[in-house]
Amino acid sequence: MVGVPAASTATTLLLFALGALVVAIGYAAARRRLPPLGLDARVVALACALSLVALPWIGWRFVEDLRTTTHYDAYERANAGPIQAFLPGYLVDAARAVVPRDATWASATGPAVPYPVARLAFPSLVLVTLFPRPSAPVRDATWLVAWGVDPRRVARVSRVRVAHARLGPLPPVLLGKVAR
Repeated sequence: MVGVPAASTATTLLLFALGALVVAIGYAAARRRLPPLGLDARVVALACALSLVALPWIGWRFVEDLRTTTHYDAYERANAGPIQAFLPGYLVDAARAVVPRDATWASATGPAVPYPVARLAFPSLVLVTLFPRPSAPVRDATWLVAWGVDPRRVARVSRVRVAHARLGPLPPVLLGKVAR
């Protein structure tokens, strides 16, 4: 996850070495009691051993992630993903009041959005914001949430509303009621 501390190379190597040491000690202690293994069983045992080698690093990663994320306030918890993708979390909040709870929606982004990561993250932001309303392909949606593209260029819409005005280099978010 972006924004959560990563292990240094030294820490990663140390944790994997610890895992390898624990696996080696466990194998040395149990090898006399283990029956001879065929080729298939050896491959499975090797895969299990490699998985066990990673456990100290995985455990450390969980602890560090929790240490960081449990200190987030309500705003950071709700908007960490969009903010990391250069999206203000409130960008599509107004869509909640316009798109009925029983409606379906689709999202579209266009080249007017200056950040490729933001274009990719926009559908997820809309999904989180409009939940529990279901998403649908554009041809089946009743509403279109467009950012960086005019909704009339994506689908036949009966009316267009501004959900969020232009914000610095970010284009407006537009809502289009898909015409049937």
